[in-house]
Amino acid sequence: MIPELNEEQKLLKRNVRDFVEREIIPIADEYDRKYHPLPKDVAVGLLKKLLPFGYIGSTLPPEYGGQGLDRISYGILGEEMARAYVSLGMIAMMQDAALLPILAKDGTDEQRARFMPKVLSLEKITCLGLTEPDVGSGARDVKTTAVPDGDYYIINGTKTWITNGGIADIAVIFASTDPSKGARGISCFIVDKDESPFTTRELPKLGCRSCPTSEVIFEDCRVPKNNLVGNLGGAYPIALADLVEIRVGVGIGAVGLAQAAIDAAIKYARERQQFGRPIGKFQLIQEMIADMVMVTEAARFFCYQAYYLIGKGETCFREASMAKCFSTEMAVDVTSKAIQIHGAYGISEEYPVERYFRDARTLTFPDGASQIQKLIIGREMLGMSAFV
Repeated sequence: MIPELNEEQKLLKRNVRDFVEREIIPIADEYDRKYHPLPKDVAVGLLKKLLPFGYIGSTLPPEYGGQGLDRISYGILGEEMARAYVSLGMIAMMQDAALLPILAKDGTDEQRARFMPKVLSLEKITCLGLTEPDVGSGARDVKTTAVPDGDYYIINGTKTWITNGGIADIAVIFASTDPSKGARGISCFIVDKDESPFTTRELPKLGCRSCPTSEVIFEDCRVPKNNLVGNLGGAYPIALADLVEIRVGVGIGAVGLAQAAIDAAIKYARERQQFGRPIGKFQLIQEMIADMVMVTEAARFFCYQAYYLIGKGETCFREASMAKCFSTEMAVDVTSKAIQIHGAYGISEEYPVERYFRDARTLTFPDGASQIQKLIIGREMLGMSAFV
């Protein structure tokens, strides 16, 4: 079960909410319209404002430069940022999740010393490259290759739908070092753009428009062998473990979006007058808001339950997929109802609910679409995989 928030967590929630309402919410609509995506200097400037709250690396142990923050607190950070500006939340989540946890678990001391301080300080922006144009959910079939050549690996291939790809200085890349072994031939590499150049192409999209989402292209990219993370051919479990936390992060982002939509709908329903009274007095409006609140609370439970288990050291495939699938689908429904409550104004850019809906619909795809999450849940329950 989820423990009740302790006093430190409640204080964190209040402080972060005060900050985003003062610094982030007032610019979110303007930046969403203006920047597709955020330029690197703007993104880094905003991320630097988030550092004191623990958005980057705070769950790392102190010996690695982190604060040892618990996962429930980390979930609070994610929910509050998504409630304000989910595009910025996704940039921050990937900066935190792409390289730092992988280095903490599987990196060498030399790799940690070389890369962690630069990521924590935002000197280097990171991205995670698993998905490819022909390889989405079937990650074990990656086509990107890494071939040994003296003291280097030569990487060739294209990654797609990569969050932060267009502004990244470091790409964490999963590539096949032995295609004959399938998943057991996948290895993980740290590709530092300064020493191993790669190119990118931005992919315009429906929602989360301020968040960079790119193709990342490697053409005879020479990566030093000491940038291999973990064992050769042992990276598939690394990718799966990282995806668990990222899926919960997307789920909690959807919860934050839904809460923003509820807040906007309640405010509008109290202020909007029809037939001589606030529309909030109409039974069908109250029914929609009640439905919105109930499913959002259920999704919040799924996400914090998953964070609680992760905090205990469990790799909770089922709970992470439940959190991601239920929360993102819920957010589509809740933001759609918020538009309905606003009437024609709901589809106007004068109100934020149209942005919430576009963002929510976009979140159903990253890190495994809803149908894939259901197959993972089914596999965990039945002990039989639909993927083989």
